[in-house]
Amino acid sequence: MPFEIVFDGAKDFADLIATASNLIDEAAFKVTEDGISMRAMDPSRVVLIDLNLPTSIFSKYDVESEETIGVNMDHFKKILKRSKSKDTLVLRKGEENFLDIILQGTATRKFRLPLIDVEELELELPELPFTAKAVVLGEVLKEAVKDASLVSDSLKFIATPNELMLKAEGETQEVEIKLTLEDEGLLDLEVQEETKSAYGISYLADMVKGIGKADEVIVQFGNEMPLQMDYPIRDEGRLTFLLAPRVEE
Repeated sequence: MPFEIVFDGAKDFADLIATASNLIDEAAFKVTEDGISMRAMDPSRVVLIDLNLPTSIFSKYDVESEETIGVNMDHFKKILKRSKSKDTLVLRKGEENFLDIILQGTATRKFRLPLIDVEELELELPELPFTAKAVVLGEVLKEAVKDASLVSDSLKFIATPNELMLKAEGETQEVEIKLTLEDEGLLDLEVQEETKSAYGISYLADMVKGIGKADEVIVQFGNEMPLQMDYPIRDEGRLTFLLAPRVEE
């Protein structure tokens, strides 16, 4: 048996896959003795996705040898969506080219997902010289993206030493969300110099969909540089997005 991996709380895993599936159609997951990882770019090459799930977040992690499995993200998401919050998720692969997805709850339900060939791109997650870093609550980001989408298709992130501002400007309307460390929604702010950059709202909306309202999200950006958004998965794991900036005319 090449591997058997167990994750308690299937719904959390389902949310994770659903978020990634908003941006990519297929993915190659690397299953190694250290954990599961996946790196991909969306078809328009605007967003890089990096997922890292170490063995410590699983209740059972039995992997015989390193393996890369390719899955259709939409099919994977739809199966996982059938999980209930108390279900335990078991991912099992034998010698055949299938992934067994088992949901254990009031009954044991088993789904077989055929594996596909996914071209693996050699993608580096670059170390960028960000000048602003903020830790915000997921709820704040979700609401800001929704507010901004009423008036524009891009959202400006503006950071000064004491304030993080998210701003969207339409032809006639404008939305502004201001956060200081006195606000519950901003947990930390480190700014080296006043930093401004704009990003496409449709991508941001996909990135924040799976974030829980109470999740702490780390946002980093520089002047007209990509936005890096990290959110922790059970402390040790993380999902990272790197979103290219919208360069203003």
